[in-house]
Amino acid sequence: MSNLLYTQYALVRDTRQVVFQFLETLVAGDISKPVSVFSDKTISYMFVHIANTYIAWAGNFALKGADGYLDQDEPLNLTQLQNLFAQIDEIMGRFIAHFAADPMKLVKGYKWPEKYIETDAYSIFTHLITHEFHHKGQAMTMARLLGHIPPDTDVMRF
Repeated sequence: MSNLLYTQYALVRDTRQVVFQFLETLVAGDISKPVSVFSDKTISYMFVHIANTYIAWAGNFALKGADGYLDQDEPLNLTQLQNLFAQIDEIMGRFIAHFAADPMKLVKGYKWPEKYIETDAYSIFTHLITHEFHHKGQAMTMARLLGHIPPDTDVMRF
């Protein structure tokens, strides 16, 4: 199973690189442009939100870290987003190394002061990657609404 988690996260990182390459070459000037049909959120906002979710669930909840969160409404440029996701890759590397031998291991604790949670590491892992793909899709729709044609960003690209 440990190989599967590493392999699966590598696929997620590969698709993220396709997205970042697209943003770098075609969209860079528009990643901080509000999109009205997304409540004036930006592409930058979506990726900071994705990163904050990795920090919250993998870093701070599962690994008991104390990493701070970024302000989603403060736009980041592409270099800053790429640096942020290098940090996320480091957190996920630690998460996978910690739970790879037993991904069904229970993770318990308070996510919010009033909310006690019991789940397993694999559910957290699954939540994180599906959450990223959901919001990545929204970011690609935002790019399309801003006049850019996004590439195929699925795990299996043809």
